Amino acid sequence: MALTIDELLDEISVHIQDPAYYLLNRAQLLETINSAAWDASAEGLVLSTVDESLTIAAADFEYDVPSGISYIYEIWTEAVAAAGTYPTWVPWHQWELILDASGDPAILFSRESYTPVADIDVRLKAHTRPTTEYSSVTDVIDPGMESFLRERAVVYAARNLARKGDTSAQQYAQLEQTAMENSMRFMEQQGEFFRPRRYARAVPGR
Repeated sequence: MALTIDELLDEISVHIQDPAYYLLNRAQLLETINSAAWDASAEGLVLSTVDESLTIAAADFEYDVPSGISYIYEIWTEAVAAAGTYPTWVPWHQWELILDASGDPAILFSRESYTPVADIDVRLKAHTRPTTEYSSVTDVIDPGMESFLRERAVVYAARNLARKGDTSAQQYAQLEQTAMENSMRFMEQQGEFFRPRRYARAVPGR
């Protein structure tokens, strides 16, 4: 089940022993989540996705890369139009990623080795970059990133609370350290699942 920002805020508030949002309000905790999201992006983490928005035209070899896609690692097509299945793999030598005449990223199929079949749909196996800014409590957390964002957000929240220098400062300093270790452990144990496939091709400009 997808986790929302609202639910993640409640989890973080419990972790920092502030379920009533007395020490840090929801807007402040949202900032810690966004800081954690930027960390995930800076680490080069990506999410896997499948896109089926492109349709081949008989005489076209160049197609805009769908919005948000940062890497493409496989291209598959229907065998016949409107089949709804994608059994035909397009070999890597038959396509490349370029910047078109307008400077936008595009998929260019080879005129020498690829034969377009009109009206068949394309399935791209690809990667997108994780969300770096959440703004609404109804926003859904990127699947698989929930644990990392929670622990890293706790790091920033606990760091802010430790700086207040009151009687709980040492406790929050320890929580900061523990949460950082947990987030780093996630990177060590699960990071490989959030890295681009070794044969993925980077989309120019993204």
